[in-house]
Amino acid sequence: MKNRIGFSRIYSIATSLMLLCSGILMADEVDAEKIADTFYKLNYNPKTPHMKINHAKGFCSIGQFRPSNEVTKRLNIKLLDKKEIPALVRYSLGGAEMDDRSKGRGMVVKLQGEDGATWTMVMLNSEINFARTPEEFLKFFEMKIPVNGKVDVQKIKEITQSTPSFKNFSAYMKNVGISKSVANTAYYSIHTFWFEGVDGKQIAARWKFIPTDGVKYFSDSEAKKQSKDFLQSEFKTRVAKKPIGYKMYLVLANPNDPTDDTTALWSGKHKEIFVGDLSVDSYDGLGCNGDVFFPNDLPSGVNPPKDPIFQIRNETYGVTFGRRQ
Repeated sequence: MKNRIGFSRIYSIATSLMLLCSGILMADEVDAEKIADTFYKLNYNPKTPHMKINHAKGFCSIGQFRPSNEVTKRLNIKLLDKKEIPALVRYSLGGAEMDDRSKGRGMVVKLQGEDGATWTMVMLNSEINFARTPEEFLKFFEMKIPVNGKVDVQKIKEITQSTPSFKNFSAYMKNVGISKSVANTAYYSIHTFWFEGVDGKQIAARWKFIPTDGVKYFSDSEAKKQSKDFLQSEFKTRVAKKPIGYKMYLVLANPNDPTDDTTALWSGKHKEIFVGDLSVDSYDGLGCNGDVFFPNDLPSGVNPPKDPIFQIRNETYGVTFGRRQ
């Protein structure tokens, strides 16, 4: 596994350089450089120049993914045609948060096949995103940049209420609590990916990782009693007793579901495909915090989303990775 992780870092550097060199956008367009500039205005700390600028606080773990028999009968994904696949898992907080008593959670699962194929799944603990377009994505962070050392809270409220994507996301997050553990957090792809069926047809779906121990939130009073670093210590204690488990499902799009809008919450009943079980069984330190994880690292049989956010998200990861070297 250690050798695979080393290879992952080399791959990440090469990929980021390719992203940095690809494409020339018009000056007035929102591009990855502008988004990265905004992240640095908001979150940069000169004392830690090599730290991630987003999802900075996190820790690493090792596990195994066991594909279900169902998925190989339905989907043409060669990577999953194994009984067990090594997995690198990174848990993180959202944005630049450094206090575990915040709501935002992130999880990366990187499956590493024997033949060099990989699948990097970058997820959040929300089913939807806050921005539909690159312009909205930039606007969401620009409004939070302090002016003369102060954040204009009233301006943020006004912009949030007048921008449907921001308003809907804010309303969604009110129903999301502070999870008691990474083992009690559900994680979602946000984007809609396109999966190749065994018949060659493309299937639009989002995925989710549901914890086997259930989603559990603190009450307000319970959350206040926790340490700002409780997630890592709780993980170590828990995983020393037994592995942490998740079940991965594909949620198939219905005919009227938007597949190019990450802010759209699908509603009603959906067909699902059980993909497999993820078992996280050991803590692996902080080494992977320096890695970059590209959502467009996909195996054969999984094709990228068609929404306007996906590509610029990958490009921004490449830019910020290059800046912190």
